[in-house]
Amino acid sequence: MLECARAVIFRGGRKDKETSLLMSMPVDREDRACAREERRRRRRATVKYRSAHASRERVRVVAFNVAFAELRGLLPTLPPDKKLSKIEILRLAACYISYLNNVLDV
Repeated sequence: MLECARAVIFRGGRKDKETSLLMSMPVDREDRACAREERRRRRRATVKYRSAHASRERVRVVAFNVAFAELRGLLPTLPPDKKLSKIEILRLAACYISYLNNVLDV
């Protein structure tokens, strides 16, 4: 129906606010969204995109592990060289921060 209204207004040659508003409206938002999703899906399927994504992910994971290693170096444990999992590091950090807050309050 919207397409029909556009055709009638365009043929009539009217140039007012209503005309410009109708001309700026998309034909069908669902169709445009589907087309956009399809283009995005095709782009993500390319070897170049997957390779770039994989390298970005490797950089992110390395940075994540470096941050955990730095945090691990700041926490006191017995023995000092004990290997901790990431969840253990986070729990120990939370407990250590709580302990330090209690020390400051006293």
